[in-house]
Amino acid sequence: MRKCVGVLMVGVILLSIGSTAQATKTWVSGNTGNWGDAANWGGTVPSAETAQIDNGNVTVDSTQTTQQLLMGVVGGGTAVLNISANLTSSKASAELFCLVKASNAATSVTVNHSAGTVSVFQPGYNGLGETRLVSASSTLGTATYNLSGTAILDTEVLSKGNKTNTTAQFNATGGTLVLRNMMYRFGLISEGAGFNQGTAKLEIGAIDTAKAITFGNATNSMDYTVGTGGNMNFDIASISSSDTILQYGSLANTAGATLSIDLLGGYVPTVGSFFDVWTFNTKNGAADNGSGAFASVTAGWTASWVDTNADTFKDTLRLTYVPEPASMVLLGLGLLAIRRNKK
Repeated sequence: MRKCVGVLMVGVILLSIGSTAQATKTWVSGNTGNWGDAANWGGTVPSAETAQIDNGNVTVDSTQTTQQLLMGVVGGGTAVLNISANLTSSKASAELFCLVKASNAATSVTVNHSAGTVSVFQPGYNGLGETRLVSASSTLGTATYNLSGTAILDTEVLSKGNKTNTTAQFNATGGTLVLRNMMYRFGLISEGAGFNQGTAKLEIGAIDTAKAITFGNATNSMDYTVGTGGNMNFDIASISSSDTILQYGSLANTAGATLSIDLLGGYVPTVGSFFDVWTFNTKNGAADNGSGAFASVTAGWTASWVDTNADTFKDTLRLTYVPEPASMVLLGLGLLAIRRNKK
């Protein structure tokens, strides 16, 4: 009998833990205040629960953790989230950080992210963590994510949600956008359909790792423009391991942007080594896929759009290691010193 009671109690505890982990904490509608104030959540600040914000003005100025962040689930509200500290969302869910989830009423959600790191990961869910502006079913939601200052958005996937929804906008006018996997459903950048990198830095893959990402996918193509003053960062770990972009779309424009190249793990390329870091799923064949000279490139490197399939049209961004003469002199002196020491 005691054994049965013990088993029953363990079952109750496990059920309790499971229900707690899946619970949702909802921001008190209309409140203006701090995320860390329990009163704004009806008594308990979400941590191991889903945080839901439908209507109100929320400030995150201290480190917070939640399983999932959903905004605009109940339609008709106006929600503003001001982030200046670290916020982590981590749960096995299709829409981990969704700005507008409603589909039945006009809803307005704005995220102003000026400092701190927003980390969006989904362990156990296909290895993805999606920051989605609008749920795919929503036709009435207005969602705006403003990245600025020293802020970092670190996410596996950045999705517009609904490609045809022109009221979903991601504005990166500063800070760093870390894309680990994919950006898609934004359509043509030239049509202003949802994405503006501005002067932000684009980091491909986790910081200080070599990773490949895609713009668009097999069913959602997108063109891409780096805004004047923007910064693209490519990490290179070896001749066969570097950050790369595969683009489903027709055009890319890098004019006016800064290109930063980081070598990882002490790797130094041989002179003349080149890395094709940006290619197109379909070579256009009718016009240049890529264009625009960078405003500046890390010393010792050149960057240019080149033709790799001999059709006279540029389809690939190639980085070539050509160290400056002064660097070569220092390298020669170093090798000479090593040789003398061996003698």
